[in-house]
Amino acid sequence: MITRRRFFQNASATSIALALQAGYQWASAQVPNVYCNPIMGGDHPDASPIRVGGEFYLTHSSFDYAPGLPIWHSLDLINWRPVAAALRRYSGSIWAPYLCEYEGRFFIYFPSDNHLFVVHAAHPAGPWSEPIALGISAIDPAHIAENGRRFLYMNGGQMVELTADGLAVKSPPRPAFEPWPVPATTRMECTCLEGPKLLEHNGYFYLNVAEGGTGGPATSHSVVSARSRHAEGPWEFSPYNPVVHTQSRDERWLSLGHGRLVDTPDGKWYMTVHAYENGYRTLGRQLLLLPVEWTADGWFRVLPEIAADSAIPMPVSTKSQEPFFDPSDRFESPELGLQWGFWHEYDPTRFDTGKGFLRLAARGSKLQDTSVLSAPVGGHAYTIEVDVEVEPGCEAGLLLFYNPEHATGITLGPNGIGVRIGNGLTFSHPEDTAKRATLRIVNDRQEIDFYFRRPSQDWQRVPESAEISGMHHNVLGGFLDVRPALSAWGTGNAIFRSFRYWPDTNIPG
Repeated sequence: MITRRRFFQNASATSIALALQAGYQWASAQVPNVYCNPIMGGDHPDASPIRVGGEFYLTHSSFDYAPGLPIWHSLDLINWRPVAAALRRYSGSIWAPYLCEYEGRFFIYFPSDNHLFVVHAAHPAGPWSEPIALGISAIDPAHIAENGRRFLYMNGGQMVELTADGLAVKSPPRPAFEPWPVPATTRMECTCLEGPKLLEHNGYFYLNVAEGGTGGPATSHSVVSARSRHAEGPWEFSPYNPVVHTQSRDERWLSLGHGRLVDTPDGKWYMTVHAYENGYRTLGRQLLLLPVEWTADGWFRVLPEIAADSAIPMPVSTKSQEPFFDPSDRFESPELGLQWGFWHEYDPTRFDTGKGFLRLAARGSKLQDTSVLSAPVGGHAYTIEVDVEVEPGCEAGLLLFYNPEHATGITLGPNGIGVRIGNGLTFSHPEDTAKRATLRIVNDRQEIDFYFRRPSQDWQRVPESAEISGMHHNVLGGFLDVRPALSAWGTGNAIFRSFRYWPDTNIPG
């Protein structure tokens, strides 16, 4: 096995850059002067970063998982770690939240099942309030204020005025912004005016929106910009539109969109966007960071000489970078790790953790009616494994999960070792019905192999393998990603120990 330490001792700068481009975010912390996209590999869509003094915070869509609205912290805009979750219970499907600060207090405006809510806190790391319903059916909210008046923009170019405390609306939504006329030659999914992001800078209000559709053709998504002297408009379009756009299906990053501007303490400017990776849509929409320059006439543009997949100078030079965030978990904390999220529920009575194990009560009679516990990861190839022990009547295991109907994995249960292929086929190996085993999945660029090892025995590979390149939004819908998951259904409990992740397929024997 080539360990991370040995890799960085022996690798050239080119090799490290290639590792970064392959989606291994652990490489970025090892190169102090440059970074490569993605800055957060795996599914972290609709990111909403802000600067607080010399530090940065963001949240992003959590969709069907809870706890929801994860809060991430960074000192350099590149290396991030989770510090909180604003929603501690399942609150529906969460799309495109908007983190902002107003007069020293922090707010997250977010849609849940197409209805707008807000939570607030004295600090981005919380604790956060319970959600407050705004009584609006919409998605993609964005906050801006002018002369003490507060406004919320939404999808479709709509806006409302908020009350002074930002926790209610003063009037019904009204039109405030029309779509930029996308050239007729552009191959897009839909006009889909959405994803507003707002900024006040040097006497102008800037409004960035997404057009073209989040999925569909490679060239579908984009970032469109406009500016106004007032928060309510009228708006004039940027001469650089679309300021971010995938030009060809042959590019690495497809459906680029949902751009928000953020500055560094020394006056540099960047834009976060999300994108699907060419050939790896299964990873969901990954988070990219693009350098931005302001023009002499008061517009901004993404630096044209820097491609989204090139080595880029670091935004902030700091010796105190965030440590690499490893989703591995030995379950030693009495609190569930922030990398984990339950599908369509959050029931603290169902699990307990600490002292080196996670006990998870079985839920439902099959995968389709249970709630898995998952963690998003990046990278084209990786290995995951976990030690599993089951009580009688329980089937539990390790999955690569898109949704309950589309998952692949290896399980341990009353009928021995089970294998589930992503197309719905299942296989049973009943010759060995021991109640404990270590399960392993090797994801080799979307071709999947399964292994198991009984206590004090050698690893065995099952004969079945899977291929998952079609498990993504353009095929299955849902705006989701394929992610590692722990599962338990039937009766009784499953006990998980030592969940481990390697960002490659070179693993210990």
